[in-house]
Amino acid sequence: MREGAERGTGQMSEKSLDATTASARMLPEEAWTSRLVVRNILCPVDFSEFSKRAIRYASEIAGHFGARLIVQHTVPIPTALIPEGPAVVSTQEMLQMTREEAKKELHGMISASGAEAAGAKDVLVVVNAGDVKDHIVKTVGEQNVDLVVMGTHGHKGLSRLVLGSVAEHMIHEIVFCPVLVVSHPQTAEHPQWKTILAPMDFSPDSGRALTHALRWAAEWKGRVILFHAVQDPPPRMHGMIDLLPEFNPYFDKEVAEAWERIHSVIPEAARDRCELSYEVRQGNPREEILKFAEEVKPDLIVMGSRGSGKTSVIWGGTISGIVRDGRFPILAIRHLRD
Repeated sequence: MREGAERGTGQMSEKSLDATTASARMLPEEAWTSRLVVRNILCPVDFSEFSKRAIRYASEIAGHFGARLIVQHTVPIPTALIPEGPAVVSTQEMLQMTREEAKKELHGMISASGAEAAGAKDVLVVVNAGDVKDHIVKTVGEQNVDLVVMGTHGHKGLSRLVLGSVAEHMIHEIVFCPVLVVSHPQTAEHPQWKTILAPMDFSPDSGRALTHALRWAAEWKGRVILFHAVQDPPPRMHGMIDLLPEFNPYFDKEVAEAWERIHSVIPEAARDRCELSYEVRQGNPREEILKFAEEVKPDLIVMGSRGSGKTSVIWGGTISGIVRDGRFPILAIRHLRD
């Protein structure tokens, strides 16, 4: 340790299909077929029970890949407490004492997690002071981090804003590095990664996330469930549907197209990497994802952290809502370094 199930589909022309899947399939073929490589894992902690769970997850992943594990704690410095004049010396001494205590506690957490016994190549302890988010981003760049593993409290309201906002911020702001967020998952303490749920909005970001879901499933010989929620018809259609509820051309068309697209989004060369199944449902994306997840109990949900075009606001709020829910580990992909 150092410090420092197939379903029937609607009909769609080949030209139309190409247009609708182009954004998600514009990635090069190697992005779909390459192996998952993890060399450096960063696990930021705040000494909470959620951080302890994150270290266990990070340790087992590091052991699987023989990767280096970096465990980092940042001592926050409230702006209002930054001293001036002679008080600087005493404050620096206090910070140094706090950092030393944090190092001792970090070593204890790491020993309890069994990180070295799990087979991590090396364990690096980092303690710093300042803005937590800034130091996470800095370490990701300086240490060539491939994966960030974080715990979050997953609460709503004030407690979430104070304790869970860092993880939520990271899933949207770390550009090149996937972020795995764990809270109080219903899955086993020892991750298996056998069933991976991949919700899609058919944007480039969800396409990138799907390539990563395939990599994780192939690594652990698991399966990927592609999922899409067709949102309710727009307000302009409500009058017609109210008059003729049995006739909903908008919804029928959207569902048929969604089934066609979801079956075609993965290039043929990548379809034998793992078992694949598909599901399309109607309703609010966040609610439908969580409802389906409760049914299938995935070991991991993999999502792009930003959509594009008209779905960007909806999709950004969707992944945040699933992180806050906290029942399932979430792997957030903003952009992959292929």
